[in-house]
Amino acid sequence: MQALKFEKTGSFDELSLVNIDKPILRPGEALVRVRAAGINGSDAAGIIGTLPFVTTPRIPGRDFSGEVVEALDASGASSQEWIGAEVWGTGSDRGFTSDGTFSQYVAVPIAALSRKPASLDHSRAGSMTLPWLCAWITVDTLAKVKEGDNVIIIGARGGIGSAAAQLCKERGAHIFGTYTSLAKVTPPSYVTPIELGSKHAIREAIAKAGLQNKIDVLLDCAGYDQPFNDAIFTMTPNGTGRVVVMAVHAKDGLFPVNLRSFYTKALTLKGMKSSILGPLEVKEVLDDLAKKIDSGLLEGPKEVNEVDMRNMDNVKGALQEILTRASHVRSVIVP
Repeated sequence: MQALKFEKTGSFDELSLVNIDKPILRPGEALVRVRAAGINGSDAAGIIGTLPFVTTPRIPGRDFSGEVVEALDASGASSQEWIGAEVWGTGSDRGFTSDGTFSQYVAVPIAALSRKPASLDHSRAGSMTLPWLCAWITVDTLAKVKEGDNVIIIGARGGIGSAAAQLCKERGAHIFGTYTSLAKVTPPSYVTPIELGSKHAIREAIAKAGLQNKIDVLLDCAGYDQPFNDAIFTMTPNGTGRVVVMAVHAKDGLFPVNLRSFYTKALTLKGMKSSILGPLEVKEVLDDLAKKIDSGLLEGPKEVNEVDMRNMDNVKGALQEILTRASHVRSVIVP
C-alpha cells in the first residue's frame, strides 16, 4: 500500500510517499480502506518535532473515514459482520506512537468501529472526527456545560470552537464567540459574536450584555494571552467558573496569565487532551455524533479541501496551512 511516512522529525521535508505492506491484522481487528484522513494541527506538530512523545519512524494521521474490507474475530477467524461498513474514527495513540491514517489502509479494533454519518461523504466525515472529539471532551467531560450557563468560546470559527458552539447550544447554554474579524464571517444565530478589534473587546461586550462577573465557562480554542486574560476578567467570582484550554500560540508554550483575577474568582483550569478517552469511549462519542448529525440536530462541515496523497507539494502546503491557521476550511488527505 501507499502511505506518507517520516523517519525523523524536523520539517515537512522529512515526510515522503512510500510503498509498504498492509497492516497485518491481529484477532479482533478490522482492516479499513481509508478514503479520507483529516489533517490536524497535531499531525503537523508531530512531523516537525513539536510533540516530544511522537516516536519514529511514523505514519502520521489520526482521523479517518473509509470502509471495512477485512476483519478477524477474537479467535482469529475471518468475520463478515463489518465487511463493507462505512466507518469513521479518531483518537488513541494513532499517528503518535503507532502508525496513523495517512495511508491507504489502517487497522482498527473491531470493538472501536463506529459507522460514519450516512448524510456525510467520506471527505466531510474524515475531516471532523478529531475536532469534534476535542469539542466533546471540552464541553462535556471537562467544562460540564449545562443549561443556562454563560459561555465564552475564544476562537469560535475554528474546527474545535465551532463544534463546541454547537454542543453548547445543544445543552442550552448562552454562547459568546470571538472572531478576529467579522468582515467576511456570518456567525451562527446561536452565537453572540465578539470581534477582537480592541484590547478589552471581550469585557466590553460582556458588560454591554449585562453579564459582567456572570460568565460560567471559558473555552480557549486559540491560545493567545490577551483575549484569554480579557475573558477571565468577566467570569463569575462564586467558585463555579470553569476554564478549559487546548492551545497555545507561542512556540515555547508560554503566555502570561493574570493570576490575581484567576484566584480572586476561584476559577478552575483544565487542559484538554484528546487521548484521555479510550477507544470504546471514543466510539460512544462518535456513535452519538453520527445519530445527531443524521437527524439534523448537529451540522457537519459544508466545505472540505481534498489533498491527493501523491502530490507532496500539496500535502506539505496543507500541513503548513493548518499549522499557521491560514484557512478556516479543513483539509483531508485522499489516499
